[in-house]
Amino acid sequence: MMSYLHGGYECLICGKRTFHFPICKKCRNDYFSVEKSLKKERCSICGKELISIKNKCMECRESQTLFHLDKMVPLFSYRLWNKNLLFLWKIEGMRIFSKFFCDLVYQALILERIDYVVPIPPRPGKIRENGWDQIDELCSFLQAFYKVKIIRLLERKSKIQQKKLDRNERLSSIESSYYLVSQKKIKKIMKKEAALKEKRICLVDDVCTTGATLESCSKILKDFGLTYVSAITLFNVD
Repeated sequence: MMSYLHGGYECLICGKRTFHFPICKKCRNDYFSVEKSLKKERCSICGKELISIKNKCMECRESQTLFHLDKMVPLFSYRLWNKNLLFLWKIEGMRIFSKFFCDLVYQALILERIDYVVPIPPRPGKIRENGWDQIDELCSFLQAFYKVKIIRLLERKSKIQQKKLDRNERLSSIESSYYLVSQKKIKKIMKKEAALKEKRICLVDDVCTTGATLESCSKILKDFGLTYVSAITLFNVD
């Protein structure tokens, strides 16, 4: 990506010159329509876009991972320029993408008729080390710009970065990585949101790789007593 001296950019997708944002308006309209994305034929389990008329992808036909999620909604596939977008936002800290991703997730929340959002929590110390966490900021934007109700019910134990683990290591370690917040926090939340357990709850994360994180978190929430738990992710690894 080329950044001009006066602050302009080249579009990450088509290469045309832009000004305040690294993706031009045309490419945003062409490639990031949430409504069009969610209308595509998708796996009934993991939400991946299907290339055949069957209602389950090959991976889910062979081995189902998501037992506790009522619905999985990935917005886009993790390929081509989407990899660059996530890298620039999550790793390089280009926080100009936070509002852009917030807008996409909000459109999906409306279409899915979600009442409350539960963010996937960051690993301990991440915000202190990096100054921010991408999902924490996205959810803060949802709350600030769209008045979305954010309920932080989960915490994370493990400090190990999941990106450093292979598939088998992720699956074996993730089950013990997340847990409910303290009883004191739960009582405070339930006092304010008495009907929470009957509402439509949605986990929000940036990318689904194996589904292990979402499965672990949804199981915890279902065991807590929530009746409907879905998940929205920006990207899904094919």
